Amino acid sequence: MYPRHEWRPLPAARGEVRLSPDMPALRTGSGDFLRLHDLPGSGRVLTFRYLLRVRRAALEREARMRSSRWPEGRRSILVLGRDRLSRALAAELARSGAEVRRDDRSGQAPWADAVVDVREAPQRPEADEPLGQLVSGGAVLLRGRREGGRMLIFPLAVDGSEATPDQVSRRRLAASPAAPELSSWLSSDRREPRPLSRATRTLTVARCLSVLEDWATDAPAVAEHRRLLRVIGDGLRERTHTVLGFDEPAPRPQGPGR
Repeated sequence: MYPRHEWRPLPAARGEVRLSPDMPALRTGSGDFLRLHDLPGSGRVLTFRYLLRVRRAALEREARMRSSRWPEGRRSILVLGRDRLSRALAAELARSGAEVRRDDRSGQAPWADAVVDVREAPQRPEADEPLGQLVSGGAVLLRGRREGGRMLIFPLAVDGSEATPDQVSRRRLAASPAAPELSSWLSSDRREPRPLSRATRTLTVARCLSVLEDWATDAPAVAEHRRLLRVIGDGLRERTHTVLGFDEPAPRPQGPGR
């Protein structure tokens, strides 16, 4: 047994407990300190029973916190894709308390409060149109695509007024000093010979999780997420660019044939 003045791990739970008479306390898995107002009697059995009570209280508190992170109506998250990045995203979302759903490859995606389409595949504009229809149905949409050794996370689509991946590409081409080369490279049918680095994948998962949690709790940062393109590269570096959506021009009328 640990001395009472030392911190000991809770059995089968995240957190540590200190049973010192002058300062009994619980340190939760999230790093919060909670004071304990009673102590067990002497003996291993009483101490073990007491620790089970503390463990139960800690788990109940953690469950309440998880629910507050993903309130009803913003808890169901559909994660598309089957690559390593998609699987890691789904696992972290589930661990944080979200209700994660996966596509069954039948073409009929289940309804969700938010849809996450962040994959290690290059962007394909023709694949974005069906996803854009989800926003009109009430779901928010977070998209991301690989570009060489880095990941692009597009603005969070809430009501369809945000910049689409196609609009982001056009803005990038308009601002690039190497627009012809960039256009040729983006439109090429390429396969990446190497897997995405672990650091880039980890930061991408963390960033997506923070964006979705901000949306779920209606945090002020959502306004920023709706207009930022995030570029995540090697070395745990992230660059952001403001990209605003715009109304597409009407088709030009066809003149008489010559």
